[in-house]
Amino acid sequence: MLQIIIALVLGIIVGASFNLGDKIKKNISNLQTLGVVSLLFVMGISIGINPNIISELSNIGIKALVFALLTTIFSIIFVYFITQYIVKKNEEREN
Repeated sequence: MLQIIIALVLGIIVGASFNLGDKIKKNISNLQTLGVVSLLFVMGISIGINPNIISELSNIGIKALVFALLTTIFSIIFVYFITQYIVKKNEEREN
């Protein structure tokens, strides 16, 4: 896990520090797409060979739906309150 975080932080530092040309950005985008597709393919294989997951697919789907709904609802609530806070601060500055 630590290796993933280190790689992510190093990538952010390189991306923020260097002006990468359009060609490099396009190549990075293609590499990202390839990585995501490969990851999804391997995850599909893992799901397909695990008989427990196939039999529990309906339960997993319901949990995923609940998780997605709750995440969306609380994100909207959070953004609403943060937006209200920012609007209030801006109004105080103007007065």
